[in-house]
Amino acid sequence: MKYFFIVNRHAGADRSANVWDEVHQLLVQKKINFDAVETEYPQHAIQLARDFADQEEPDSVVVAVGGDGTLLEVLNGVRNSKNHLPIGYIPAGSGNDFARQLEISADPTMAMQRMVNTREARPLDIGASLSRRDGMVRYFTNNIGIGFDAKIVHKANTNGKSSLSKWHLESMAYISAIFQTLFQQKGFEFDLEIDDEKFHFENMFLASITNIEYFGGGVGIAPKASLTDGKLDIVLAEKMTTPKFVQLFAQLVTKGTHLDRPEVFFRQVERLKLVTGEAEYMQVNGESFGPSRYDLEVWVEQQDFWM
Repeated sequence: MKYFFIVNRHAGADRSANVWDEVHQLLVQKKINFDAVETEYPQHAIQLARDFADQEEPDSVVVAVGGDGTLLEVLNGVRNSKNHLPIGYIPAGSGNDFARQLEISADPTMAMQRMVNTREARPLDIGASLSRRDGMVRYFTNNIGIGFDAKIVHKANTNGKSSLSKWHLESMAYISAIFQTLFQQKGFEFDLEIDDEKFHFENMFLASITNIEYFGGGVGIAPKASLTDGKLDIVLAEKMTTPKFVQLFAQLVTKGTHLDRPEVFFRQVERLKLVTGEAEYMQVNGESFGPSRYDLEVWVEQQDFWM
């Protein structure tokens, strides 16, 4: 087995650099067959993963070292290659929600040992989204969020998350962004189609299409989500009064009982279509996009992972 490591040394406010140094030392000590390359600019991991997967034999693994955003890029590179090689992951970002879902240790040595001790690839669900505006298909491991959570991600990423990460205080950036966004985020029109059912929402506040339980570094948006059920979880909430939102958010971060609230729309589906009426921010695996209007078709596929 050969491992090809794609390393984003700047993930987690450069925390990834220390993680990679520890992993690299272990690889050399154990005489594991590997190559490694570091990303040099945003989206570089897509190209690196695609180029490696196009050239290599099937008995190879592409390994992302970084955060959920690095994993997102590696996934899209592999899915757009000739060979859909298995993907490994050493979490080294600020959120690491995919690792949390799979209980991959934050300790680099333990995460590495788990990966090299793996004997066969593990097929897991991933999401695929087709933009009907540009015709591009993009893939994700975690979730797509539009509205409230996406604006939080945008604000946190632009208002100091990186600097706070150096002191392991990145949650403060999210908390600050939550309070700012709570009063700034307006309701927006949102159309959803599931099979033959169509739903129209006049005052959407938060729309999450998720493949895993968590977003935002451990917030349990979809407690019923699974990487092996062949479905995506839809969690929607329309604009509500501040007291109701506080109650909802408290349930979201503590008990996971928010899905039972009347303000929340919840479905588990294999495929869906969505359209936003206004320009909104969107987040994918914690990476911010927009603001823009979105017209997406989203469905489940499977990808082999080595972990």
